Amino acid sequence: MKPVFLHFTDGEGNTTKTFTTCSLKTGMIDNIFDLAEKASELEKGNNIVLTDVRAFYSDLKAIIIAVFKHQFTFEELNENVEQEELMRVFKDISSKIAGEMRKK
Repeated sequence: MKPVFLHFTDGEGNTTKTFTTCSLKTGMIDNIFDLAEKASELEKGNNIVLTDVRAFYSDLKAIIIAVFKHQFTFEELNENVEQEELMRVFKDISSKIAGEMRKK
């Protein structure tokens, strides 16, 4: 898989650290597919419940930490990553998986 980058930023949006990952195990891909299904349901916007959104973001952060092989903690992720960056990384990982599948 091509590298995926996650950027930690300070309060002014300046990058303070960058993390990279280049591989995913099969079990992690299954988890990403499950989360992508949840994201799709939330995007449809039918009867969105705050607890569902909260659960989605908790699952998303846990998967991001696992994908990046625990190079940072949940707290560090919460304190140093903007929501837009979190979603960009998830979409980047998802598109890399799709790209790898098209190669086969």
